Amino acid sequence: MKHIFSKFARALVTLGPLVAATGTPLRAEIIYPFCKVGGGDVGTGVGYCNYASFEQCRISSAGYGMCVANPAYVPPAAAPAMRWRAKRG
Repeated sequence: MKHIFSKFARALVTLGPLVAATGTPLRAEIIYPFCKVGGGDVGTGVGYCNYASFEQCRISSAGYGMCVANPAYVPPAAAPAMRWRAKRG
């Protein structure tokens, strides 16, 4: 029994860090669809990408810089249409 436990412990010590390194991230990063570019402290290039709508970005920029689509944003897949069945019985 002691021999089996030592093999298990050795495998756990060897594989533990590997599993921890390839596991699920602790938090998910949210990628928003719009970015504020240029103006103020943003500078040039793609700047502050934290806007859920174009209107939100436009109002926040207040005339400094402009709003563009975030090139890193991937829209979520559309949910499949639900099919309703008549209840029999």
